[in-house]
Formats: sequence, C-alpha cells, structure tokens
Amino acid sequence: MNSNLDIDKEVRFGKLSITILIISVIVIIFSFFAPYLFVQESIFGIDFSDKGETGHTLAGISLPFIAISGVLLTFLAFYIQFRANRLQRKMFRLELDEQKIQFKKNQIENQFYEMLRLHKENVNEIEVSTIKFIFNQSQKEKVEGIIKGRRVFDFMAKEFEICYYTAKKCFPEATPKICINEAYGVFFHGLNNENKNKHEYFKILAGIKDNHEFDNYSDLKSIIKQVLNIEWEYDLNYELFKGYSTLLAHYYRHLFQSVKFVVNQPNNLINYEEKRKYLRILRAQLSNNEQLMLFYNWLSNFGKQWENNNNKFFTDYRMIHNIYQALIVP
Repeated sequence: MNSNLDIDKEVRFGKLSITILIISVIVIIFSFFAPYLFVQESIFGIDFSDKGETGHTLAGISLPFIAISGVLLTFLAFYIQFRANRLQRKMFRLELDEQKIQFKKNQIENQFYEMLRLHKENVNEIEVSTIKFIFNQSQKEKVEGIIKGRRVFDFMAKEFEICYYTAKKCFPEATPKICINEAYGVFFHGLNNENKNKHEYFKILAGIKDNHEFDNYSDLKSIIKQVLNIEWEYDLNYELFKGYSTLLAHYYRHLFQSVKFVVNQPNNLINYEEKRKYLRILRAQLSNNEQLMLFYNWLSNFGKQWENNNNKFFTDYRMIHNIYQALIVP
C-alpha cells in the first residue's frame, strides 16, 4: 500500500517542477516584451536608444531570456527523466515483491491441499474388524467384516456413549465434563485388565464387555438395558473398549497441525478471512460424528490445545460448527 502511494507521488509534478516550468514560461513571455521595453529612450535610468541597429538590439535583448528559459526547460527535462527512472525502479521492486508474495501464497496453498489429501488418507486408513455369527441349519457360522473410513466414527460415538452413561451411573455427583473425561479415558486408551478391580466404573464396563463377547457380539441392546437401565438402539459387532489411541492419535495430530499451519501464517500473506476460507474447506471434510468426537477430545482435556489461551481454533476459527444438539450426550 505504501509503495503504491509513493508511485502516485512520483507520477505527479512536484513543487520544483512546477516552479521551474512557471519561471520558464514567464521568461519566454517576457522575451517578447523585452525588446520594446529595452529600446525606450530611458528605462531604469539607462538609455538604449542609441545602441545600434534595431535588429541587433532585439536579438541581443531577446536571446538571453530565451537561453535562460531553454536552460530551465532542459534542466526540467533531465529532472523529469530522473524521476521517471526512479519511478520505474520502484515499480520494478513493487512487482518483484508482489511476485514473491504470490509465490509464497501459492506455496502455502499447495501445502494446505497436500495436508488435506493426507487427512483424507488418514480417515480412509481407520478401520475396525467386525464379527457376526449367523445360524444356518442349526450351525453357527462366523462372518468377519471391516468397518472402514468415516463410518467408523459413527460407531466410535456410540461406544463412547456407553462409557459416558456408565460414568454417570458410577459418579452421580460428578459434572458432565468429569464424566466425559472418565469416559474418554477408557474410549481412547482401552479397558485394561489391571483397572477392572480398581473402581465400580471399570467393573461395569468389564461386565458389559464380557457379556457382549460371551453373547457372540449380539444383543447389546438387552445388555445395556440390563446393566445401565437405559434404552439402547445400536448393535456394535466388534470387541468393545479396546481403545482407539493407535487409530486416533495420528489422526488428531495431523488434523491439529493442519489447522495450526493455516492459523499461524503471517497476516500479510493470508488474512483472517482467507484463513477462515481454508479452514472451512478442511471442516467440510469432517462428518457430524467426526466433529462430535473432536469436541469430546477437547472437552476431556485429551486435546486441550485445540482451545486455550494461545489457540482459539474453535471460537475464532470454528473448527467445530453446527453440531446437532441431539448427538451430544446430556
């Protein structure tokens, strides 16, 4: 912006140029009247009436003024050329700076879309192995399958809810945030055998897990109804409470670095609105349950860096936006 103002000043005539131009015009105009003035019988106390022939007098009187104006105009021409050269150098530097800025912006954009591509790959690599038992002519047949990609987060959200409702049952006086933190600990790290006898919370989760596996990964609805006394509408045909740290740690680290990469760019390269535009593109890749699990990740303090005194990724940059209230545990 300042460079543009400097160029604008260079284009305009300066005070010196205008002064020289005015003086030159005055001298030229005066040269037309000088012969008449200086051939009078007496002017300024000097008598020019007998100073030779009229033509020589006119030439001798006019030429000095014309020469003076010529010198002034010549100086003005050189001065204007000097300013034009300086303007050209400034415009070249400005164009070079703009090219550098555009090159850096292109680098940032290319890096962002490469990180976006890697995020999609990370999502596609997340998978959970499922097991179903089908009875065929009095024989039980084991059928293995895979839940892969973004759909895994739908099952993650339901498994987390089991941990959360168990925490509410075991910690009736605790706030929802404390219950979420307890639930996320098991959800993320898994249910260890050493913890089973430490607290009722772990005992209940172990009972749900064992009954679920004993019943061949079926009828989870009746197990939840019996243990937690809540209505449950979902079947999770895989081993519960194994922990998702191996699947999610890399996913969240990369997602966090992608957001941080955009936010920390200098404002002279990418302003706030442009940063929001890039992060809207990134957020558009997240399903509702991905945003929901990201919210739990932050609220449980496992991912507290998403929103703190230094980072405002949720409030200022809205990496979580428009989550359906019905999805969030009460």
